[in-house]
Amino acid sequence: MKFPLLAGATALATTLTVAGSASAFTIQSADDSFKTLINDGVFEDYIHTEYQALDADFVASRQLNLSDLTLKFDHEVKVHFLSEGANFRNQLGVNVSGATEISDTILFDDIVCVTDSCSTFKGYRDSHITPERYLEAGDLVNLGMIKAGSTLDFFLNSNGFNRSNPQRLHLDASKNPGGHQQVMAYQESGYLVLAFEDVIINWGGSDKDFNDVVFAIDIGEKNLRHLNGETVPEPTLLFGLLGVSGAFSLLGRKRENA
Repeated sequence: MKFPLLAGATALATTLTVAGSASAFTIQSADDSFKTLINDGVFEDYIHTEYQALDADFVASRQLNLSDLTLKFDHEVKVHFLSEGANFRNQLGVNVSGATEISDTILFDDIVCVTDSCSTFKGYRDSHITPERYLEAGDLVNLGMIKAGSTLDFFLNSNGFNRSNPQRLHLDASKNPGGHQQVMAYQESGYLVLAFEDVIINWGGSDKDFNDVVFAIDIGEKNLRHLNGETVPEPTLLFGLLGVSGAFSLLGRKRENA
Protein backbone atom coordinates (compact mmCIF):
# COMPACT_ATOMS: atom_id res chain seq x y z
CA MET A 1 0.00 0.00 0.00
CA LYS A 2 1.53 3.27 -1.05
CA PHE A 3 -1.16 5.74 -0.03
CA PRO A 4 -3.46 6.27 2.98
CA LEU A 5 -7.19 5.79 2.84
CA LEU A 6 -9.27 8.84 2.12
CA ALA A 7 -10.59 11.48 4.49
CA GLY A 8 -14.10 12.90 4.39
CA ALA A 9 -15.58 15.66 2.21
CA THR A 10 -18.68 17.88 2.30
CA ALA A 11 -21.73 17.86 0.02
CA LEU A 12 -23.03 21.02 -1.66
CA ALA A 13 -26.24 22.06 -3.46
CA THR A 14 -27.54 20.67 -6.76
CA THR A 15 -27.23 22.67 -9.98
CA LEU A 16 -26.94 20.29 -12.94
CA THR A 17 -28.73 17.11 -13.97
CA VAL A 18 -27.52 14.44 -16.41
CA ALA A 19 -29.92 11.68 -17.36
CA GLY A 20 -28.57 8.18 -16.88
CA SER A 21 -29.38 4.85 -18.51
CA ALA A 22 -27.76 1.50 -19.18
CA SER A 23 -26.55 2.76 -22.56
CA ALA A 24 -25.75 6.38 -21.65
CA PHE A 25 -21.99 5.90 -21.87
CA THR A 26 -19.60 4.28 -24.31
CA ILE A 27 -16.59 2.16 -23.37
CA GLN A 28 -13.40 3.65 -24.83
CA SER A 29 -9.79 2.52 -25.06
CA ALA A 30 -7.31 3.98 -22.58
CA ASP A 31 -4.85 6.63 -23.68
CA ASP A 32 -1.13 5.87 -23.97
CA SER A 33 -0.26 7.19 -20.50
CA PHE A 34 -2.71 4.86 -18.77
CA LYS A 35 -1.64 1.93 -20.97
CA THR A 36 1.92 2.58 -19.80
CA LEU A 37 0.78 2.25 -16.18
CA ILE A 38 -0.87 -1.07 -17.07
CA ASN A 39 2.18 -2.37 -18.93
CA ASP A 40 4.49 -1.31 -16.09
CA GLY A 41 2.42 -3.34 -13.62
CA VAL A 42 1.56 -0.31 -11.48
CA PHE A 43 -1.83 -1.73 -10.42
CA GLU A 44 -0.85 -5.37 -9.97
CA ASP A 45 -0.51 -5.07 -6.17
CA TYR A 46 -4.24 -4.39 -5.94
CA ILE A 47 -5.33 -7.47 -7.89
CA HIS A 48 -5.23 -10.13 -5.21
CA THR A 49 -4.62 -13.86 -5.55
CA GLU A 50 -7.71 -15.86 -6.48
CA TYR A 51 -9.43 -17.76 -3.63
CA GLN A 52 -7.06 -16.28 -1.05
CA ALA A 53 -9.08 -14.68 1.74
CA LEU A 54 -7.65 -11.39 2.96
CA ASP A 55 -7.09 -10.57 6.62
CA ALA A 56 -10.22 -8.99 8.13
CA ASP A 57 -8.30 -6.13 9.76
CA PHE A 58 -6.55 -5.35 6.50
CA VAL A 59 -9.89 -5.31 4.66
CA ALA A 60 -11.41 -2.99 7.28
CA SER A 61 -8.46 -0.61 6.97
CA ARG A 62 -9.35 -0.12 3.30
CA GLN A 63 -13.02 0.76 3.81
CA LEU A 64 -14.37 3.76 1.93
CA ASN A 65 -17.13 5.95 3.35
CA LEU A 66 -19.59 7.33 0.81
CA SER A 67 -18.85 10.87 2.00
CA ASP A 68 -15.25 10.32 0.85
CA LEU A 69 -16.49 10.45 -2.73
CA THR A 70 -18.09 13.89 -2.56
CA LEU A 71 -15.93 15.96 -4.89
CA LYS A 72 -14.48 19.23 -3.66
CA PHE A 73 -13.43 20.35 -7.16
CA ASP A 74 -14.94 20.01 -10.64
CA HIS A 75 -13.36 17.17 -12.62
CA GLU A 76 -13.90 15.10 -15.76
CA VAL A 77 -14.28 11.71 -14.07
CA LYS A 78 -13.10 8.58 -15.86
CA VAL A 79 -13.66 4.99 -14.72
CA HIS A 80 -11.03 2.49 -15.93
CA PHE A 81 -11.51 -1.28 -15.88
CA LEU A 82 -8.46 -3.10 -14.45
CA SER A 83 -9.23 -6.76 -13.80
CA GLU A 84 -11.85 -9.41 -13.14
CA GLY A 85 -11.51 -12.62 -11.14
CA ALA A 86 -14.94 -14.22 -10.90
CA ASN A 87 -17.24 -16.71 -12.54
CA PHE A 88 -20.14 -14.29 -12.24
CA ARG A 89 -21.10 -11.90 -15.03
CA ASN A 90 -20.96 -8.77 -12.90
CA GLN A 91 -22.00 -5.21 -13.67
CA LEU A 92 -20.47 -1.97 -12.41
CA GLY A 93 -22.74 1.04 -12.09
CA VAL A 94 -22.92 4.48 -10.53
CA ASN A 95 -25.32 6.97 -9.02
CA VAL A 96 -24.19 10.59 -8.88
CA SER A 97 -26.08 13.04 -6.70
CA GLY A 98 -25.62 16.69 -5.81
CA ALA A 99 -24.36 19.34 -8.21
CA THR A 100 -24.30 16.75 -11.01
CA GLU A 101 -26.87 13.96 -11.15
CA ILE A 102 -26.55 10.62 -12.94
CA SER A 103 -29.26 8.18 -11.97
CA ASP A 104 -28.68 4.43 -11.53
CA THR A 105 -26.47 3.94 -14.58
CA ILE A 106 -24.64 0.76 -15.57
CA LEU A 107 -21.16 1.58 -16.89
CA PHE A 108 -19.85 -1.94 -17.61
CA ASP A 109 -22.69 -4.41 -18.03
CA ASP A 110 -21.06 -7.83 -18.66
CA ILE A 111 -17.70 -8.14 -16.90
CA VAL A 112 -16.50 -11.71 -17.30
CA CYS A 113 -13.19 -13.42 -18.03
CA VAL A 114 -13.07 -15.53 -21.19
CA THR A 115 -9.50 -16.87 -20.91
CA ASP A 116 -7.83 -19.48 -18.71
CA SER A 117 -6.02 -16.84 -16.66
CA CYS A 118 -7.85 -13.69 -15.56
CA SER A 119 -4.64 -12.20 -14.12
CA THR A 120 -3.06 -11.57 -17.52
CA PHE A 121 -5.11 -8.41 -18.27
CA LYS A 122 -6.44 -10.05 -21.46
CA GLY A 123 -9.62 -11.67 -22.67
CA TYR A 124 -12.56 -9.90 -21.06
CA ARG A 125 -15.77 -8.91 -22.74
CA ASP A 126 -18.55 -6.37 -22.36
CA SER A 127 -21.56 -5.97 -24.62
CA HIS A 128 -21.32 -2.14 -24.48
CA ILE A 129 -18.26 -2.18 -26.72
CA THR A 130 -19.02 -1.32 -30.35
CA PRO A 131 -17.72 -2.66 -32.65
CA GLU A 132 -17.57 -5.84 -30.59
CA ARG A 133 -14.16 -6.66 -29.12
CA TYR A 134 -12.71 -7.94 -25.88
CA LEU A 135 -12.73 -5.70 -22.84
CA GLU A 136 -9.14 -4.81 -22.03
CA ALA A 137 -7.44 -3.49 -18.90
CA GLY A 138 -7.48 0.30 -19.06
CA ASP A 139 -10.74 0.54 -21.04
CA LEU A 140 -12.78 3.39 -19.64
CA VAL A 141 -16.11 5.12 -19.36
CA ASN A 142 -15.95 8.92 -19.25
CA LEU A 143 -18.65 10.35 -16.97
CA GLY A 144 -17.98 13.86 -18.23
CA MET A 145 -17.50 16.94 -16.07
CA ILE A 146 -18.70 16.21 -12.55
CA LYS A 147 -19.24 19.39 -10.56
CA ALA A 148 -17.90 20.07 -7.08
CA GLY A 149 -20.42 18.97 -4.46
CA SER A 150 -21.36 15.79 -6.35
CA THR A 151 -21.23 12.41 -4.60
CA LEU A 152 -20.09 9.37 -6.61
CA ASP A 153 -21.82 6.20 -5.41
CA PHE A 154 -20.48 3.18 -7.29
CA PHE A 155 -22.19 -0.20 -6.99
CA LEU A 156 -21.76 -3.77 -8.22
CA ASN A 157 -24.66 -5.88 -9.50
CA SER A 158 -23.49 -9.34 -8.50
CA ASN A 159 -23.94 -11.69 -11.48
CA GLY A 160 -26.29 -9.03 -12.79
CA PHE A 161 -25.99 -9.46 -16.57
CA ASN A 162 -29.43 -10.15 -18.09
CA ARG A 163 -31.03 -10.34 -14.64
CA SER A 164 -33.99 -8.15 -13.74
CA ASN A 165 -33.39 -8.07 -9.98
CA PRO A 166 -29.71 -8.76 -9.19
CA GLN A 167 -28.11 -8.57 -5.76
CA ARG A 168 -26.64 -5.07 -5.52
CA LEU A 169 -23.49 -4.46 -3.48
CA HIS A 170 -22.76 -0.95 -2.25
CA LEU A 171 -19.80 1.15 -1.14
CA ASP A 172 -21.81 1.94 1.98
CA ALA A 173 -21.55 -1.29 3.98
CA SER A 174 -24.74 -0.52 5.89
CA LYS A 175 -26.71 -0.99 2.65
CA ASN A 176 -25.36 -4.51 2.12
CA PRO A 177 -26.95 -7.66 3.60
CA GLY A 178 -25.59 -8.09 7.10
CA GLY A 179 -23.88 -4.70 6.86
CA HIS A 180 -20.76 -6.28 5.38
CA GLN A 181 -17.98 -4.40 3.60
CA GLN A 182 -17.86 -5.56 -0.04
CA VAL A 183 -15.26 -3.21 -1.55
CA MET A 184 -11.71 -2.17 -0.68
CA ALA A 185 -10.23 1.21 -1.62
CA TYR A 186 -6.66 2.25 -2.42
CA GLN A 187 -4.84 5.12 -4.08
CA GLU A 188 -2.23 4.58 -6.75
CA SER A 189 -0.53 6.97 -9.18
CA GLY A 190 -3.27 9.58 -8.90
CA TYR A 191 -6.17 7.10 -9.16
CA LEU A 192 -8.69 5.74 -6.69
CA VAL A 193 -8.72 1.93 -6.98
CA LEU A 194 -11.85 -0.01 -5.98
CA ALA A 195 -11.74 -3.80 -5.59
CA PHE A 196 -15.04 -5.65 -5.08
CA GLU A 197 -15.92 -8.98 -3.51
CA ASP A 198 -18.97 -10.14 -5.50
CA VAL A 199 -20.49 -12.64 -3.02
CA ILE A 200 -21.92 -11.43 0.28
CA ILE A 201 -19.33 -11.84 3.03
CA ASN A 202 -20.25 -14.73 5.38
CA TRP A 203 -22.68 -16.16 2.87
CA GLY A 204 -21.79 -19.51 1.36
CA GLY A 205 -19.42 -19.14 -1.60
CA SER A 206 -17.61 -15.93 -0.67
CA ASP A 207 -13.85 -16.43 -0.83
CA LYS A 208 -13.15 -12.91 0.50
CA ASP A 209 -10.35 -12.28 -1.98
CA PHE A 210 -11.67 -8.88 -3.12
CA ASN A 211 -10.47 -9.31 -6.71
CA ASP A 212 -13.74 -10.03 -8.50
CA VAL A 213 -14.02 -6.62 -10.15
CA VAL A 214 -11.22 -4.05 -9.91
CA PHE A 215 -11.40 -0.47 -11.26
CA ALA A 216 -9.25 2.67 -11.21
CA ILE A 217 -11.16 5.96 -11.05
CA ASP A 218 -9.77 9.33 -12.05
CA ILE A 219 -11.35 11.93 -9.76
CA GLY A 220 -8.49 14.41 -10.13
CA GLU A 221 -5.36 15.12 -8.13
CA LYS A 222 -6.91 18.01 -6.18
CA ASN A 223 -9.85 15.88 -5.07
CA LEU A 224 -7.52 13.09 -3.95
CA ARG A 225 -5.36 15.54 -2.04
CA HIS A 226 -8.41 17.04 -0.38
CA LEU A 227 -9.75 13.62 0.58
CA ASN A 228 -6.38 12.85 2.17
CA GLY A 229 -6.79 15.85 4.40
CA GLU A 230 -4.36 18.07 2.51
CA THR A 231 -5.13 21.77 2.19
CA VAL A 232 -5.95 22.61 -1.44
CA PRO A 233 -6.71 26.32 -2.12
CA GLU A 234 -10.03 27.09 -3.79
CA PRO A 235 -9.53 28.64 -7.27
CA THR A 236 -11.18 31.90 -6.16
CA LEU A 237 -8.95 32.05 -3.07
CA LEU A 238 -5.88 31.35 -5.18
CA PHE A 239 -6.75 34.18 -7.57
CA GLY A 240 -7.35 36.45 -4.59
CA LEU A 241 -3.96 35.61 -3.14
CA LEU A 242 -2.34 36.26 -6.49
CA GLY A 243 -4.10 39.64 -6.61
CA VAL A 244 -2.87 40.56 -3.14
CA SER A 245 0.64 39.45 -4.06
CA GLY A 246 0.52 41.57 -7.22
CA ALA A 247 -0.72 44.58 -5.27
CA PHE A 248 2.16 44.37 -2.79
CA SER A 249 4.61 43.93 -5.65
CA LEU A 250 3.24 47.02 -7.38
CA LEU A 251 3.35 49.00 -4.11
CA GLY A 252 6.97 48.00 -3.65
CA ARG A 253 7.90 49.20 -7.13
CA LYS A 254 6.12 52.52 -6.53
CA ARG A 255 8.09 53.04 -3.33
CA GLU A 256 11.34 52.30 -5.14
CA ASN A 257 10.49 54.83 -7.85
CA ALA A 258 9.47 57.55 -5.37
